[in-house]
Amino acid sequence: MEQALDRESGTARRPWLAWAAAAAVFAAALAFQVARIPALEHDVVWAEDGAIFLRGALEDPAGSILAPYAGYQHLLPRLLAGAIVALAPLAGYAAVVFWSSAIIAALVCAATIPLARWAVPWLPARIALGLVPVVVPLVAPEIIGNLADLHTFMLWLGVWIALSMPATRVESWVVAVAAFVAAMTEVQLLLMLPVLLLRIHVRRPLLWPVIGGFLLGLAGQALSWLLAPRAGYDGVPIGIPDVVVGWLANVVMPTLRPTEQGIREAFASQGPLAAAPILAGFAVAALVVIVLGSWRARIAGAVVLLASASSFGGSLLASPIEQFQYASMQGDDWLTAIVDLRYGGAAGMLLAAIVPIAASVIAERLAGRWRAIGRPVLALGLAAFIGAMAWQSPDTGSHRIGVEPWSEQVERQAARCGSGQGPELLLIAPYNRELALDCRTIVDEP
Repeated sequence: MEQALDRESGTARRPWLAWAAAAAVFAAALAFQVARIPALEHDVVWAEDGAIFLRGALEDPAGSILAPYAGYQHLLPRLLAGAIVALAPLAGYAAVVFWSSAIIAALVCAATIPLARWAVPWLPARIALGLVPVVVPLVAPEIIGNLADLHTFMLWLGVWIALSMPATRVESWVVAVAAFVAAMTEVQLLLMLPVLLLRIHVRRPLLWPVIGGFLLGLAGQALSWLLAPRAGYDGVPIGIPDVVVGWLANVVMPTLRPTEQGIREAFASQGPLAAAPILAGFAVAALVVIVLGSWRARIAGAVVLLASASSFGGSLLASPIEQFQYASMQGDDWLTAIVDLRYGGAAGMLLAAIVPIAASVIAERLAGRWRAIGRPVLALGLAAFIGAMAWQSPDTGSHRIGVEPWSEQVERQAARCGSGQGPELLLIAPYNRELALDCRTIVDEP
């Protein structure tokens, strides 16, 4: 099985290559995240990491683990928050959260190497695929380095788990556990249900634990959605045209033209056609997969593209506000439009995945002397694609800027509490949100 899956990449003869590639991707992904977010911003608590996960871990360590929030389960962030509160001082919470989240994301990148081998046999393409989740520009402003957005990486992981083919019993059960955790962290993995149901018919016993773990997690999400549905939004009508235009502005454009002002000005002058040149590149890659790809590659291509569109569309429909009515925007309306929507980060990862898939398809098709010439050219092309996104990622900025380091705030609050004064509100990102903790929590830290 392993040899059949890896025959094109050459790792059947040299299995250490895949492990070396996974280790290199892990190191590169971790280093990129650490460099991408300035060091001072590693010590900033982000949104739900404070108001929801930290508070839950402090007030109800066991009960908060399966507590639904915003309509779904957040198993991995809840578990990590509980572990961090139990093992680290409160002043170190933000820094430990950043490093823990960055390591988890890097592990997801590394896991892509073995998980994708069924559909993407060429190893250089899988290496590029593994780096996609951290270099897509819209990932950086909010998603990197916090617990609240680990669900984005779980969406990517879940997609490739749904497309994976375990080769051993140990791998099968490890992937099954990962499938359960991913599904219990990201509700939109319900999109993978048709893929899982189709794969039940594959007579591969090693797939059954994976499918079982996945379905168990999805059942937990469905139950949470029914019992504690998402609420608190405007309820304005969001239609398919809004999703399409929003996808062009928040997913397609930011992959290779990520500056907010640049996107706004382009759409103000050209409308949705501004995204046409970048979309054309992805369309060519998709066409290569459809026309030249194996049935495995075609399935993977269809899944990532449909998941990109559906995850973005589902996010808009589940959070209906007036600013998401993109189809009605014209001219100067775009100059104040939201074009750095974090929902575009996950959808952008999945859209960008079509390029490495297409490269693997071409690499498999090459033969004879064309293989010796073509594969290095393809590898250079993938490096340029990944490099272009990584190079432009800083252009998206960061939403953590301007928030006082968490450790300094906690230490100051501890001094106030020690002198008999009451604590002040703690500031968390983005946009100076506030968190109130009592003196007993601040002073009697573990």
